[in-house]
Amino acid sequence: MTAQLQPETKSPSRRALLAGALGGIGAWAVAAIGKRDLVRAGVDGDVVLGASNNSAIETHITNDTTNAAVFGTTTLGTGTAITGTSFNGTGIIGESINAHIGVDGYSSAPTWPGIRGMQAGGSTGVQGFGGAFGMVPAAKPKTGVFGYAAQDTSSRGMWGESPAGIGVYGRTTTGFAGYFQGKVFTSSFHEMIEITTPAAPGANRARLFVRDTGAGKTQLCVRFATGSVKLLAQEA
Repeated sequence: MTAQLQPETKSPSRRALLAGALGGIGAWAVAAIGKRDLVRAGVDGDVVLGASNNSAIETHITNDTTNAAVFGTTTLGTGTAITGTSFNGTGIIGESINAHIGVDGYSSAPTWPGIRGMQAGGSTGVQGFGGAFGMVPAAKPKTGVFGYAAQDTSSRGMWGESPAGIGVYGRTTTGFAGYFQGKVFTSSFHEMIEITTPAAPGANRARLFVRDTGAGKTQLCVRFATGSVKLLAQEA
């Protein structure tokens, strides 16, 4: 019986192994180009745009640089952490579902507010509303702050309170520091300071004021649209 020679078996070379591995990686890369991986927002610490980012704990963003965010021609401050811009919708929305604050603003700077609202289109800078969600009134033109409440007869559109200071402060140079369309109720006294006799008011109006007699006595007077001044009472 004649023995037949078997072909010699050789182990693959390192070059062959490397070529095979590179070929496998290339095939995987080609297959992966047309496949979209699953986005896991927040798992690796990133905030994903265009997706819901859910987390069981607070997401805190800190900017420790001196870069200033600019909106239009107004500088929003150095080191701004987050800015939100929308061409047709809302820039930033804050919402709380279970008994907490939707948006909370805080600043310890001596000359900067906790929350600031700016409106460059001739409408309202800051609007506060109390009532049902679908009953939000339209913003008022050329208004800094607009407060509105419509729940019942005890609703308050705006509340200003200070234990020892001034609850509501109004100031103007030539206009009216306070203007009321409706009844005015006070639970305490009405106090005025002496002024020079004011100019006559417009038609169907009168101006109540106090003035000095020139001899150190205070007079309570009223001036009518005709210009006449009537003395109501004088200090004894």
